[in-house]
Amino acid sequence: MTTPRKSAVKVAKIKTRDRILKVSLALFNTEGEAQVSTVDIAAVLGISPGNLYYHFRGKEAIIEALFDEFETELRQVLSAPIEKPLSLEDNWIFIYIIFEEINDFRFFYEGMSSILERCASLRPRLARLLALKKSTTLSILSSLEGQKLVRFEENEKERLSDRLAAHLTFWLQYRAITEAQQSDRARINDGVYSAVMQIAPYVVGDRSDYLKGAAKYFAAQGARKP
Repeated sequence: MTTPRKSAVKVAKIKTRDRILKVSLALFNTEGEAQVSTVDIAAVLGISPGNLYYHFRGKEAIIEALFDEFETELRQVLSAPIEKPLSLEDNWIFIYIIFEEINDFRFFYEGMSSILERCASLRPRLARLLALKKSTTLSILSSLEGQKLVRFEENEKERLSDRLAAHLTFWLQYRAITEAQQSDRARINDGVYSAVMQIAPYVVGDRSDYLKGAAKYFAAQGARKP
């Protein structure tokens, strides 16, 4: 039988666990996962290292728990069915949402190689996410093709979906080196605009309207305050 006292203790444990994950994610994203220890996390939380260890037996366990949350959220976004053809701008917004999810978990992407060496169980799960990214980008391209907004020669659509999936995966690593001081909004806006530009060569007819429309749209996005 669960008593009120036991219930209160259970709620307190859940809250502490959630706080650990929230603080860990913030520290990993701002300082880099490799630069943050469990002692650092405990200090920011104001708890003892032993209390943190009670919930997570090491930093790798925290990373795996954060990946659980990220994987669930990203799968929901990537698996959202396209019930009707989307306009070009609708697709841009959809790519924004994907990049926002990835940016929220950017420490993993920026330190991917090192993390996967220590958390080998995440490798096949990441591979499945990458496959889903490709499937999603392929659906977007097929939707645009069906609306006769873009045209592909043999194998071009498949190759472009590969490049876009790779772009979604490695853009943050690239920007972490080339534009380390970029704001989150600028980083996401820049990434989405670069993705949209990869589609430009396949636009049907005169591409000038597409390029002008994209430039105007993303300039407006970049001007908005966070």
